Amino acid sequence: MANLKEVRTRIASVSSTKKITSAMKMASAAKFKKAQNTLLKFRPYSDSIAALVHGLLPTKGMEGYMGSAKRTPRNALLLLICSNNSLCGAFNANIIKEAKRTHDRLRQEHPSIAVHFYCIGSKGEDLLRREGFTVVARNHECVDKPRFEASKEVFKELMSFYKEGRYDCIALVYNKFKNAATQELMVEPLLPIAPRERSKQRTQIPPIIEPSPRVLLSDLLPYYLQNQLHSAILESSTSEHGARMTAMHQATENASALYDELLLEYNKARQAAITDEILEIVSGANALNG
Repeated sequence: MANLKEVRTRIASVSSTKKITSAMKMASAAKFKKAQNTLLKFRPYSDSIAALVHGLLPTKGMEGYMGSAKRTPRNALLLLICSNNSLCGAFNANIIKEAKRTHDRLRQEHPSIAVHFYCIGSKGEDLLRREGFTVVARNHECVDKPRFEASKEVFKELMSFYKEGRYDCIALVYNKFKNAATQELMVEPLLPIAPRERSKQRTQIPPIIEPSPRVLLSDLLPYYLQNQLHSAILESSTSEHGARMTAMHQATENASALYDELLLEYNKARQAAITDEILEIVSGANALNG
């Protein structure tokens, strides 16, 4: 059994750690609530734009619009959205593993393809560079405090890559928010636009569009693609705060359990020391009386 001084030192250390993790949990909870509110307000708008765009794409005359025609992929870009900070459980590790799996899958499907990464969040960039992957660009500022203006600048850069023919396809790899403890790994194509399957549950009534579907689509597509990127950043940011809040909650509970165990061990050690001292006193008294 450890001596009293060692146990007291460990108790003080665990108590200090518990205070830190508890404070971090409260800070993450406040950030999580704010990020969640922003995300839930943005989702209906983003979903409406997406539904409208994908409703127009199958319209006659829209084939091949805005790069939706198939290209033979020679160069692919994966936009990886991680975090700038750690202490958020497996949040970063899971998304980096998914990005590497996507990289390997593309190489298997197209042996001659070159796959590069665009990193949002320093944790992803650091690990990918260490493992020898090609990171062509980065923007770590827009993930801490997501703003549409910052997302728009990233989108402009991605769009220039695509229009110049530097990359034949661009995809987003990120964590989609489900709840504070659960994130869903997502790999979504950004460019070219991948048409969605139309619902067969009800008859689709052709809409009346003025002046024409092509004019409407040309105005909607930039908003749709920017919203898709910004939505992914919001989803990732909310997931990060939720994962950190959950991780700090678990760390605080673990610290509490360890604190109780150490306190019990300390009391046992102290009681044993007191018992030994009493035995020594009694033995000494008996020796004197004898």
